[in-house]
Amino acid sequence: MTWSALAYNRGMMVKPIWDSNRFNFHETAPELLFPDTPDPTLIWDMRGIIKNRPDPFPLPFSPQTTYLDCGLKWGDDIIDLIMVDRGTVVLPLRNLRGFNELDEALSYSEDIIIGIDWSQSVESVSKDFSIDIVDLLRQLSQRGQKEILIYSLTGDYPFIPAGATTNLNIKLATLSEIKHAPNWAQGVFSFE
Repeated sequence: MTWSALAYNRGMMVKPIWDSNRFNFHETAPELLFPDTPDPTLIWDMRGIIKNRPDPFPLPFSPQTTYLDCGLKWGDDIIDLIMVDRGTVVLPLRNLRGFNELDEALSYSEDIIIGIDWSQSVESVSKDFSIDIVDLLRQLSQRGQKEILIYSLTGDYPFIPAGATTNLNIKLATLSEIKHAPNWAQGVFSFE
């Protein structure tokens, strides 16, 4: 099952790019348009991801099937995104400083999805998260996190044995096209 993913910056649609250890983008459309579909949609706020200056206000209020990644740099910033009520907040591990900060963020909400950046290995500033993906999933599951979103930054995705995905709802998001979805993916978001 393939779903839409889009990225925006300052009210314009952009295409996210993984540029050797950092995110960048190029503009694709002068106007931010949202798909008119009941299917889930993943939205990236590139200003938040790159500059830590989230701008969720161009998005519609309280969409039931929207996942929003604003690139949180600090765990306690999650409360600000929850309060603007623009959809399910993605808590990306890419910038958090470790499990203590993750635990602090998790204390604010149960209705989130954990984002994991993948490019041959887990991409994160923290050594806590830069571990084997199966071990990381086990650690997240022990913290009660069942909703996981793995970002394929280069078109590759990790090998995750079938037994490691029991009781997890893992989705995949791709910046570039992949040939086929892995068995563990409950759905795939693809950036247009």
